[in-house]
Amino acid sequence: MERISEKEAIRLLRKYASSEKDFKGVLAHSKAVQKAAVKIGKRVKGIDLGFIRSASLLHDIGRFKHFPGSRDAIRHGIEGAAILRKEGLPKHALVAERHLGAGISKKDIVEQGLNLPLKDYLPVSMEEKIITHADNLVFRDKIKSVKDAVKKFNEEVGERAGRKIQELADEVEGMENSQQM
Repeated sequence: MERISEKEAIRLLRKYASSEKDFKGVLAHSKAVQKAAVKIGKRVKGIDLGFIRSASLLHDIGRFKHFPGSRDAIRHGIEGAAILRKEGLPKHALVAERHLGAGISKKDIVEQGLNLPLKDYLPVSMEEKIITHADNLVFRDKIKSVKDAVKKFNEEVGERAGRKIQELADEVEGMENSQQM
């Protein structure tokens, strides 16, 4: 996988930040996601922890254009992916593009009338799934439980989203458990 240090990742966040306040907010959230993702990744054999460290810092780089609560907030993933591709980080771009909720399918886009290009945005690699799951557990910059994450998605997006969050959590937990046998 492509290599970028944590320091370089933070430099990229700063480069695209719309303000110092926004930079600090995205960085605090991303560092909490990184902490959760690395903790999980250490318990799964064959995981690229270096990639998890840098990709988790960059997963929300598109937030500087599409803030939480804004009309097009859901587009922060594809915006971030475009930035990361431009910066020569195509694998990091996939994390940004696929980390929303537990992933968004073409079917979800059509059924929910989402303002996204019609394609699947589903985490594929173990690293993508771990970072996506970790992101679901972080509310702003606080790491919460799976139960809290499911409840939040049930309330904010709907029960189908909550079920998908739980399914991804179960899959990631299965990765951890399969390594301990």
